[in-house]
Parts: sequence; C-alpha cells; structure tokens
Amino acid sequence: MNRNRRCTDVLFLLLYVAFMVVFFIIGVVGFVGGDPRILLYGTDYEGNLCTEDLPVRYWVNPLEIYELTQATHTYDMKDVKSICLKDCPSTGASGLNWVCNYPDSVDGRGYAGVTRAEWAANNYDYYSQLSADLKKDSLNNKGPCYPVLLPTVNNYESCTYYGNSSLTATTALGAEHGSNGCTPSTCDYELLALGPMVATLSSTVSDFLSTPMATFERYIDDFSQAWVVLLVMGFIAPVVLSFVWMGVLRYFTGLFAYLIIFMVNAMAIVCTLYLYMKAGVIGSDQVTAYVGTDMGENLEGYTDPSEDNQEVIKYCAHVALAITIILFLFTLLMLKRVRTAVAVIKVATQAIGGAPSVVFFPLAPVFASLLFGAWWIAAGIYIYSSGEIKQQTCTLEAGKSPMKYCANQTAVPNANCHCGYESVMDESLQYTLLYHLFGLLWTTQFFQAMSFLTLASVFATYYFRGGSYGGSISGWINTPVIQAFRKMSWYHTGSAAFGSLLVAILQFIRIIVAYMVHQLKKAGKDNLLVKYAACCVQYCLWYLQKIIEWINRNTYILIAIEGKSFCASAYEALSLIFSNLATVGAVNVIGDVLLFLGKLSVSLTCGVLAFLYLDDDAYATGDNKVSSPLLIVIFCIIFGFVIAGLFMSVVEMAIDTTLLSFCKDCKLHGGKPRYAPPLLEQVLGKFETKAEKEAKKNTRA
Repeated sequence: MNRNRRCTDVLFLLLYVAFMVVFFIIGVVGFVGGDPRILLYGTDYEGNLCTEDLPVRYWVNPLEIYELTQATHTYDMKDVKSICLKDCPSTGASGLNWVCNYPDSVDGRGYAGVTRAEWAANNYDYYSQLSADLKKDSLNNKGPCYPVLLPTVNNYESCTYYGNSSLTATTALGAEHGSNGCTPSTCDYELLALGPMVATLSSTVSDFLSTPMATFERYIDDFSQAWVVLLVMGFIAPVVLSFVWMGVLRYFTGLFAYLIIFMVNAMAIVCTLYLYMKAGVIGSDQVTAYVGTDMGENLEGYTDPSEDNQEVIKYCAHVALAITIILFLFTLLMLKRVRTAVAVIKVATQAIGGAPSVVFFPLAPVFASLLFGAWWIAAGIYIYSSGEIKQQTCTLEAGKSPMKYCANQTAVPNANCHCGYESVMDESLQYTLLYHLFGLLWTTQFFQAMSFLTLASVFATYYFRGGSYGGSISGWINTPVIQAFRKMSWYHTGSAAFGSLLVAILQFIRIIVAYMVHQLKKAGKDNLLVKYAACCVQYCLWYLQKIIEWINRNTYILIAIEGKSFCASAYEALSLIFSNLATVGAVNVIGDVLLFLGKLSVSLTCGVLAFLYLDDDAYATGDNKVSSPLLIVIFCIIFGFVIAGLFMSVVEMAIDTTLLSFCKDCKLHGGKPRYAPPLLEQVLGKFETKAEKEAKKNTRA
C-alpha cells in the first residue's frame, strides 16, 4: 500500500463544502420563515393561520361540507368557510348558540360594537345585536352568524362533527325562523334536517385531516405491547445470525460453492433430457432403464409429444444440449478460478475476524444518515410551508357552493365571496426545494463513499501485511477501522465527494424524469408510445446508475490501496478487472449468491422466530394481546434483512478488496502475488507446475 499519500480531488471537496454551507443556510431560513401548520390545518376565511390565542379551526356551515360529497361539487375543503376559535363550540343546553364572524371581519360583515376579546368572551356570539337584514342573512347561512346545531370535538386543532343534531337547538332555530318572518321561499330550511348528514360530515372532515388514526393508533399499541419481540427478533437475532452466517462462510464456503456448481450443471442436464423426451427422441423405455418402471410410466404422460410442436421442441433440445456441453466445459475450465474464489472469500472472512469492530462500522454512516434525514425532513417541511399564502382558484358558480352562501354575489371574487387559501410555491421556492433534494442525494452518497473507503483501507491493510494487521490493533480506541477512517478522511474526502456527486446527479435526473412521466400521466397524455419511451429512458438511467455505482465501489478500493485520484483509480480498477475477468466473475457470482442466501436466511429465520414468539399465550390473550401479529412479523423480517444487509455489505467489501488487492499484487510482481495471506498462497501453490516449484526452491536455496 502507498504510504506517501496526498490529498486527492480537493476541488470537489471544496465544491461539496460550499454546497453544504448553502444547504444549511437554506434550512435555517426555512425554519425562520416557514410554518408547517398551514400544511396540516390550513387557514381561516381571511387567509390567516389559527394562532395560540385562537388555535382551533371550525367550519361554520355544515351544508358546504355536505355538498362536497356530491358529484357536482367544483371546490374542495380549503374553500369551505372556516374560523379560528379558542375551543370547539357546543350546542346550547336551553337555546341556540351562534358562531359569528370576527367583529373586525375584512369583508365588512362583522360587528364593530364589540372587540375580539369581547367576542371570544361571549362565545363568539353577537347575533342578537344584528339588524333584521343581517339576521335574515344568517338564517340563510350567509353570515355573519351561523347556528351551532351539531356537537363538535377537537381533533388535532380542528373541530370534527359527531353525534346527532341538538333537538333543543333545532327547535330554537325553527322558532327564530318564525320570529323573523321566514318562509320556505325566503329562508333556507336545510339546516333543520341535518340529522342524516352527520356521519357524512364527520367522515369528510376526518378525511380532510388525512388521518386513519384509529388504525395507526392500534398499530402503535401493538408495537408498544410487542416491543420485546421487536428488540429480540428485529435487532438482536439478526446480529447473532449474521455472525453465524459469517462463520459458515469461513468454514463451508467451498462446500457451498461446489454445491452451487453441481446444481447448475445437474439442472441443465435434467432440462436437456426433459426436452429430448418431450420431442420424442428419448422414449419411456430408455427412461425406465435408469429410473425404474413406475417413474418411467409417470413421465410418459408428461413427455408424450404432440405432433404440432414436436419439431420446435427438438430444436430447443439441441440448443439446450449445446448450452449444457458449453456449461460443462466452462465449469471444467473455471475450477481453478473457483478454488481461487473460495480462497478469496475465506481470506475476506479471516480479515473480518481479525478486526471484529469492522462489522459494526456500517452502523456509523447509517446513524449519520438518520440524523441528517431528520434534519432534511424537518427543514424541507418548513421550506415547503414558507410559500406565500394566496387565494386558490376554484369555480364560483351561482346557486352552487361556495358562491351559494355568499351575501355579496356581485363582481366575484370579492372580500366576501372568494375561494380558500393555500401556500403557493413560486419559481424560487421550487428551485430551493430541488436544491434541498439534491443535498439529500449527494450527502447520503457521500456517507456511503466514506464507508466504502474506510472498509477498503482496512481490508487492503490486512492483505498487504500478509494476512494480519500487524501492530495496528491497539484496543478499541485505535482499531484498524479508526485508523483507516482517519487516513481516508484526511486524504480522500475529495474523491468521495467526486464519486458521490456522479451518483447523486444520476439519481436526481431519474427523479426528474419520473416526475415528468407522472405529470404526463396526470394530464392524460401517456399514450403507448410515451409509456414505452419513458420506460426505456428510466431503465437506461437506472442501469447507468448501477454501472457508475459499481465503478465507484472498485475505484474506492484502488484509492485505498494506491492513494491516487478518483479518475486515475477508476482507470486502474477497470484495467485490473478486465485483465482478470474470469477470476473476478467467479468470485462475484459465488460471493453474491452466498451473501444473498445469508440475508434471506437471516431475515426469514427472524420472521419465523417472531411468529412463534407472538403465538405464545402472553401475546394471544389478555392485556398484552397483539391485534396484528403479521405486522410485527413483517417488521422483524424487514429489520432482519436490513441488518443482515449491513453485515453482508462488510463481507462483500472484504471480498472485493481482497480480490482487487490480489489482482494488483499479481500485476506488480509478474503474475505471482508477493503479499498474499497464507490461506490464499496455500491454494495458489497447488496450481504451480513442477518447473515453477523447482525454480522457487532454487531461489530460496
């Protein structure tokens, strides 16, 4: 390994630092200027947020909400008139309560004779002090006052209707109609028949608050009851089982590798024989001679060919035979490299065993990503809510809500008759959010790049020191992982910023393309040609991203070995891989299969153990009963797969680093590795010819 290192790709490090300074400044500005309450609770009829003095939002006219459920509505919940109150209003115990506009209402339909404090102290009611005309408007649901006929409850600072309409209040409203000379032709009597609408009103408000809270709360209760299962089967068990699987890899890699090779060849032979039997080339007599009479008779029903496709199947059988022969010959040629691959995997697990702390290192970037993600989400919400509050566009049509309940229906929209309010994203805010999104992509990739560099440095050190860490292990304070992290952070953060930038750009382009496709679909312009083109573009971008990630991974390994810049290391990594393509292919195929089996085995075992745990009477009955065991089991499987993936990523990096270190060692020393660990050297020694062994013996002599 190169000990004379220098800082690499400093320009990209400076670029990343400058980008992140702006990123955090934008977040701080968002926290100062944004208010997430507008996203959750909306505004009142004047476009203002409900404040601490008047925190609760109340929709004054239930008929407007009910018309939202009809097929003919041309507005949404934001356009329904609402007002901010101290508490949700209650129906009168002995009469009729009213909720009136703010006394200083901007549309001029308030009551200047009282202040807001007096209005709130009087339960928002000044109906008795209105003129006859304003009282008649109020009876027609046009304000400034609205009767409270339904009980409401505070649900996340919004008043939700529940129960039946108050008989006392409804009777009092009917009497009020009579005392003001109302007739069915001059006043609106719909409020007197609210009873059947209550369920619809309640569900509409609840849907607007977008909270399937009952289900969510039940699941939260399940998690609180079964937290022990989640802890044991979702975290502790995956860690233990991952260590067990690494032990299996260390001692039984060869068995698994040759078993996989045998199964692949056996399946190819079976498929070829089946196709020949299907084509009629091999009859049941030949099959019976090898597998017995019963099996031969059973197969005859499956392999009796039809005359229509017999020739096609025969050609397929010939192709399968050719593939089987090629596969068999390829297997014979690859046996040497398979042994090398097995040795590489065993050396990789030895490297992990020599520095156990390396297994837990991936948790550091995971926690860093979680902390950064929490900041990103919070800042993003505040930035998104920092837009200007403006009236949204809706259809104001005479005789239909919301215009139907306006007192002034001339020259709409006006101060009294208008649509609701929403936070509007202008062009600068949209670009700010895109910048914020790119910051997430770049930073998460940067964390991953630093993790790869650190692990590669650890395992490269193990290889080039002949299968040991030498004097680099000094307890838990100065482990090989900490030493590697210090070295990579000091010299190669610029290279990490460069490689992570490439991946982040591709991810960003993919998100933009996906958004454009979604917009086309939303606009109804996603015809077959557009769908096909979009699918091709998205697949190509995904495939290109995977290629870049693969190049980056191997580049980081060469950076850890040689200390060169990103581009120089990328060229060297690709050169080594293509020069040793067969060995690299054998290692990757065997390693990927074994690691996937490990992740799958760990996660499924955790799921089975969690299910057995929850099947106990302690969680099936009584106070600790879990309503949905399946959800807990699914979470345990997911956690198990994620945690096993973290452990297996360390093994995968160890395998890749050991392989490229071996290839680089061979390149530097004329095809024969000088620094190979004893296990790898032992396997390679078996392939030396007699002449090579004699030459080595003479050299040592």
